[in-house]
Amino acid sequence: MEGIQKLSEETIKELGVTTASDVQGTSFTAYGLQPVQFLKEVVDAAKKQLYFANFVRVIHAPQGTKDVVIPKRSAYLGRSGVSFDTSEPDTSDITVTDLTSLDSVTATPSPVFAGVAISNYALRTNALNLVQAAKEELSYAIGDRVDRAIAVALGDATAATSSAAGAQLLYGGDATSDTSLSDGDVITTDLVAKAKRYLQTTVCKYWSSGTEGTSSATKNPWQNTADDPFVLFIGPAQEEVFLKDSQFVNAAEYGSDIVIQNGEIGSYLGIRIVVTNNVESVAAGTTFSSSAPAPDGTTSGTAATDFTRCILCKPKAACALVWGRDPQIKVFDYPQRDQTWITLVADYAVKVIHDDAIVWLDVADA
Repeated sequence: MEGIQKLSEETIKELGVTTASDVQGTSFTAYGLQPVQFLKEVVDAAKKQLYFANFVRVIHAPQGTKDVVIPKRSAYLGRSGVSFDTSEPDTSDITVTDLTSLDSVTATPSPVFAGVAISNYALRTNALNLVQAAKEELSYAIGDRVDRAIAVALGDATAATSSAAGAQLLYGGDATSDTSLSDGDVITTDLVAKAKRYLQTTVCKYWSSGTEGTSSATKNPWQNTADDPFVLFIGPAQEEVFLKDSQFVNAAEYGSDIVIQNGEIGSYLGIRIVVTNNVESVAAGTTFSSSAPAPDGTTSGTAATDFTRCILCKPKAACALVWGRDPQIKVFDYPQRDQTWITLVADYAVKVIHDDAIVWLDVADA
């Protein structure tokens, strides 16, 4: 509590103090003998729904922990990576193999702070529960922030190269770069099937100068499992395309007792399809540069159409959300200014684990 109360005056100035005039609403004319009824229920604005955190690996660091090390097997050595002797070892030892497949990823949760300061006069003279409204705002804001952080991490994973496995990329239509995407290069069921193959195979594809090649590196052959199913995150524009596609609509029926997550519009080829506003989108006319590249890394040119980076992944293998401190909301009096403060604190980190558990689909919105 003391740490929160020691927030600097500069922080409070940035937040702004909620005074009576901030929450008085829109003015209207009233007369003393004409009764007015004030409803005490807020009609909410639309909320972006939060979905990424439902699927990725979530880790809670114990008290007193600064870093969380996540062990991982980069890839199984397989038949070509393990040395096999074919003759009986009667005069020599069995040939041993160097175990080089184990690695780790380190996540360091960092703190974030937010708050609302409400004057006690505003609290006394308003018909609404302003403290509850502030708590709802802060709760939604941290959820949206974390969800977007996961989307950005997955969308900015390390791409595959000619010699290293990593995230793979597909384009809608006949495009070969984000700047060559045009109207009509939309997501299709065939593109989803191709992306699924890319995720499952050991062959790793990469792009260089607008040409797709095959990497010399071998990627992990990810499989769709009940505990960590393949998930395709798409935007509202891609949902519209799918809902107009009879092939998708006819197939996107669960017909089982599977737990459906919010935002899911169905399952296609065993892939769960989730609609979210937090996937990366680019507006037509956006100019790319070295300081502001396109999602595929293009550093020049202009987007010819609105497009979205959809993400197919094996979520728990692809990414982890690490909480150093779960979000905490506290309400307390600040008598020096006759205010009530509502503060939120949290420590978290988002970390990609396996880059090759991700396939990007850069597609036009229409």
